[in-house]
Amino acid sequence: MRILLITQGVSRVVEPLVNSGHDVVGILESMPRGYDGSVKNPKIIFLLKKLYSLVKGQDIFLSDYCKRKKIEYGYIWKGNAKDSSLWIESLRPDLIVVFSMSQLLKEDILNIPRFGVINLHPSYLPSYRGANPDFWQYYDMEMNPGATVHYVDAGEDTGDIIFQDRVHIPLGTKSPIRLDKLIGEIGVSLMLKAVDAIAQGNAPRTPQPMQSPTNRSRNLLLNEHAQIIDWQGWSIERVWHVLRGTESWLNAVPPPEGLFAGQRWSVLGCEKTDTAQGEIGTIGKHKNKKCIFARDGVVYIEINFNIKNFILKFFK
Repeated sequence: MRILLITQGVSRVVEPLVNSGHDVVGILESMPRGYDGSVKNPKIIFLLKKLYSLVKGQDIFLSDYCKRKKIEYGYIWKGNAKDSSLWIESLRPDLIVVFSMSQLLKEDILNIPRFGVINLHPSYLPSYRGANPDFWQYYDMEMNPGATVHYVDAGEDTGDIIFQDRVHIPLGTKSPIRLDKLIGEIGVSLMLKAVDAIAQGNAPRTPQPMQSPTNRSRNLLLNEHAQIIDWQGWSIERVWHVLRGTESWLNAVPPPEGLFAGQRWSVLGCEKTDTAQGEIGTIGKHKNKKCIFARDGVVYIEINFNIKNFILKFFK
């Protein structure tokens, strides 16, 4: 079966699908939200990523991966949707597989492959439809999230379900480890199972209900980050779980300053206390260790030094 993959970067699904035994005829990279067709990263960052690829022996850029594997590569954003449609049509895929896409596909693309379009979504649909289910499952302390492979229709994560499953994620699991388990293990397995079932003509289709039991999993606005945590109402366990899980991007507390400006906090453990040990929601010290104060405990933190962020601050 001829397959076209649409994804962002060298995601967790790329290698398994390429090695699945099916013919991956092309990979279309979905550019991030806000992309305007220009290259904004300084050349030094590009060179650092190239160096990282050489040292680690793995591809950072999806285009490099495709070149090495001799797979047709393209990219899609809102400004080249028509060209992307023509490019996809030229590859004559039987099936399009989607994982991590920043926009909804238009009908002209949905109608190209004879077996349709399927998507791997990191939630147990119909719960947590939308662009950012990871954050909202942290926010709601969903400890038994799921992954779903479903057909793509005109709606947002509303198409018929093929396969889905749940997995337990322990409290305080950081996002990369969570996604390794949820997507790298459960989701990829479901995706490959669905692709094989479609090829064999026996894939199930279970219609979804119209309404989701959860609110739409939207992306946060930048001005919402600092207000997203209920410091007075949440327990230390919930504060720690959200901060630890989203440490790579959520700006709920002031970032490092001075020499370490541009770096991020790494969230360590937490300690429950009878009363607040400092001003709630601020950074201070407890037992001579850097921490964030909550109403019934502290969350311990340290600088997560990143050389790329250190260099990048000199180009702003």
